[in-house]
Amino acid sequence: MTAPRRSFRFACPAEEIPVAEAMLRMQGFEFESDPFFGPARRLISGPKALGSSLAAFFGLIYIQDRASMLPPVALDPPKGASVLDMCSSPGSKTSQLAWLVGPHGMVLGNEPSPVRLANLRRNLHTMGLSQVVTCCQSGEKLPLPSASWDWIQLDPPCSGWGTVEKNPKVMDMWKDDKVGPLIRLQKELLREAERLLRPGGVVVYSTCTTDVEENEKQVIFAREELGLELETLDDVPGFDLQAPQGCEGVWCLNPKMGDTQGFFVARLRKPGKAEGPVPYTADPVQAEVVSEAQLREQGIDPRRVHAEIGMFGGSLHALPVQALAMLPDSLHWQGLYMGKTGKNGDIRLSPRVRLEGPGAHVDLEGTEGLRLIEGLLTGQSLTAPDSVPAGSRTALLRWDGLPLGRLNVKNKRLIWSER
Repeated sequence: MTAPRRSFRFACPAEEIPVAEAMLRMQGFEFESDPFFGPARRLISGPKALGSSLAAFFGLIYIQDRASMLPPVALDPPKGASVLDMCSSPGSKTSQLAWLVGPHGMVLGNEPSPVRLANLRRNLHTMGLSQVVTCCQSGEKLPLPSASWDWIQLDPPCSGWGTVEKNPKVMDMWKDDKVGPLIRLQKELLREAERLLRPGGVVVYSTCTTDVEENEKQVIFAREELGLELETLDDVPGFDLQAPQGCEGVWCLNPKMGDTQGFFVARLRKPGKAEGPVPYTADPVQAEVVSEAQLREQGIDPRRVHAEIGMFGGSLHALPVQALAMLPDSLHWQGLYMGKTGKNGDIRLSPRVRLEGPGAHVDLEGTEGLRLIEGLLTGQSLTAPDSVPAGSRTALLRWDGLPLGRLNVKNKRLIWSER
């Protein structure tokens, strides 16, 4: 049987992609562009698992089935938009939406399972996506005001029949009346999405199953009972689309062994036109915020920070401006983990914070630089160069100009530590 081809996309800003590509190639990975989405790539060959690459470790890439990338492509929110992802973990689509809206946008990722929420937050932390905030709420009863979102991603729990290559037993696990509870949940989530949408707003409904009851019939339910309008999606290059049953204009993919998992994507719009701006919350989060002077002490240019950084009981979290304006404190949302505060009130940024500034830095290049970075990740240390002034506690690590993270400085030695 043909081994499945790995797909991945770049999670770093567009201007950093060429250097991240060079890093992968220098480690021996060969890949090609996938025309349906600019940052998407398909792996051709590699000396080891793609997940063990430096690009993956530093959150520059995200390994994801190419069909799973289709829903955010169908939603296509503009730069600076606020997006609600109702069923978020493990963060594949959430992080892709963050790439689409950019650092001045905001994505709220909701995940009702605490265990899956922890996994979601770990993945977002690795990628350093400060425009994403998360919460742990029942998706069908979100404590958010009606008509408050222009863009919603809904990828609900489903039978997963489209993932049969990865999960051979899935067809036996979900069959006959076992799918019934999933179908009822999907309807409730669609109903909640309709409530939350502003007039003219868009929800993309998607699943990784080929079950008509969970796909086409749910779209018909959304049209006939919720009053949503189905918008026709254009053909997408590089995919073998199948004819849907009863609703034209959706993307319907059957599993293609060794190539693509099965998927279903539909774009639905709420009739009407929104009047006025998105409503502001009357219950905003209150937090002490890290000052510009404190950021400069950490060697960070405040102009590069696109969110406030709030202090919460010794922990630092990003607070996107749109989240502060829109999301009530009662939602119990949390911004990206950015570090912690010391006993004396000083701040200590996470080594995953890639923000640049005039502070201490370490510049490595080429294959030798990659070798040294691999050594750092296995516990080795480096002698601090002259670009790290005496007294520095951290230094920004860069490879060919690409910021990767922050090294600890101890006795003129540089160490990678996430403790």
